[in-house]
Amino acid sequence: FSRLYELRTLSVSDNQLTGEIGANIDGLTKLTNLDLASNRFRGHVPHGLGGIPTLSYVRLSNNRFTGAFPTSFISLNNLHTLLIDNNAIGGTLPALIGMMKTLVNLRLHKNDFYGDLPNFSDAILLETAHFDDNFFKGPLPQFGSQRLRELYLDKNSLTGAIPISYGGHPKLQILSARNNDLSSTIPASLASATNLGVLDLSYNKLSGELSQNLSQLTQLRQLYLNNNRLQGSFPSWLGSMKNLEIAHFNNNLFSGDLQLGYEFENLDYLTEFTIEFNQISGIVPEDVCDLLLDVLTADCWGNPAALDCPCCTKCF
Repeated sequence: FSRLYELRTLSVSDNQLTGEIGANIDGLTKLTNLDLASNRFRGHVPHGLGGIPTLSYVRLSNNRFTGAFPTSFISLNNLHTLLIDNNAIGGTLPALIGMMKTLVNLRLHKNDFYGDLPNFSDAILLETAHFDDNFFKGPLPQFGSQRLRELYLDKNSLTGAIPISYGGHPKLQILSARNNDLSSTIPASLASATNLGVLDLSYNKLSGELSQNLSQLTQLRQLYLNNNRLQGSFPSWLGSMKNLEIAHFNNNLFSGDLQLGYEFENLDYLTEFTIEFNQISGIVPEDVCDLLLDVLTADCWGNPAALDCPCCTKCF
């Protein structure tokens, strides 16, 4: 690399390159874009990359890198994109990563990271953050960016409550935290994240009643609240979510008569509606049957059935 000191972009993605990345890569002193994704590189990510001050884009996804997170990256004052997902990089994340003011896109998913997630209060430009499919534990992190659009926290061991502050991200479109150990209630403040299109909090230990404020999420397309401990009456305001395509409420503790409200018949985009394994009684209205859903499941098995559903695709 010593003879390529004028090189600005190095892109060799989607090949079958193998071996380790040489330590002399730090000789590319003017490099701005590095893309080594989708190869078979192994070994540690060279700490020398942190000595290339011009680096702004690093994509090392889909390789076989191991070792710890290269802390030298934190000194890269121009780095806006760091994609190191789908490797076997492990250890804890340094707290200083949350202070990288230029970071816009961060993807660490499908690695072997563990420990607490640091807060990202000072990463004021952050737009996408993917932490899913690791071994993180502890509380959900705080974010200071008003530009945050995607937040993936799935398949970890995160605990505690969903921060009230998550409702303060006006551009948030995807919040996915399924398969964790989250508890407490779903904060009503999430209703302020009015651009949410996907909300997946399934397979946790969330409890309490759903706030009617959540009816303000009119851009929501996919809602997964299944496999929790939610209780109280089933939300009659669901019909106000005009763009809803998928709504999964199964395996909770909802109770009482099913009251869906007159607006439910206007959910023209709805294809999946699951409410089985609750304590709901009554009748699934004809208006729901008229929607001709691909998936409609309820506790309609038995004699007498807990719920009368003449058009369910499957009864439990």
